Amino acid sequence: MTTLQSRPTGRRAPLTGGQIAMIVIGTLAALAGLGLLASATAVAVAGHNRTGGYLTTGAATVQSRSYAVTVPDVGVDIRGPDQAYARQILGTVRIRATASDPGVPVFVGIARTADADRYLSGVGHSDVADIDTDPVRVDYVEQAGGAPASAPAEQTFWDRSDSGTGTRTLDWDVAAGDWTVVVMNADGSPGVRADVDLGGTLPVLRGITIGLFVAGGVLLAGGLLLIVLPLATRREPAATYRNPDLRA
Repeated sequence: MTTLQSRPTGRRAPLTGGQIAMIVIGTLAALAGLGLLASATAVAVAGHNRTGGYLTTGAATVQSRSYAVTVPDVGVDIRGPDQAYARQILGTVRIRATASDPGVPVFVGIARTADADRYLSGVGHSDVADIDTDPVRVDYVEQAGGAPASAPAEQTFWDRSDSGTGTRTLDWDVAAGDWTVVVMNADGSPGVRADVDLGGTLPVLRGITIGLFVAGGVLLAGGLLLIVLPLATRREPAATYRNPDLRA
């Protein structure tokens, strides 16, 4: 009697539809994980390159032939308990202004938009409409008018302000509402020109960085597992042959 026996062929069995799906999903997950890890690295580098604890923008030159330059509608639409939470996320905002002419005292202040509008009502000034960063370009909306009735530092409505020669700095805790940043010559004279930059402590960056690293690592590890598992567990097909030495 001739019997049928089987032995491995040395070739892997073709992948099943389920195994192919696992590899595709694993590849996508691994790519997503690599993207998150790259993003986490970029955020970590940005957080490391702080100046005095602040993550800052590049300086932009603001200027006006009239009496003031304003950055209107600076605000956060938050109320109640969310306001304190937003401060924990955003931290402290820093605004710096340096007069282009070192001998000219400059003023920088932030105030409620309604208060700033009242002070500048009828005063010639330039409202910043847009700031492009690459290359740096500032677009303005010009407001016609005359000189202010008094110097900006004499006003009491500013939430934060600073004036003098050199670089003037104000640190501002994020608050709800509409706010306006005003840059002027300290004596209220026309012809304003200063380099302004913004910065923030942004304590939320640390949590974001950790979260991105964890999520990226999990996706990458899970994706690689989904790719390797169906390949490693694929069985060799058995070949059937007759044994001529066994006969009936």
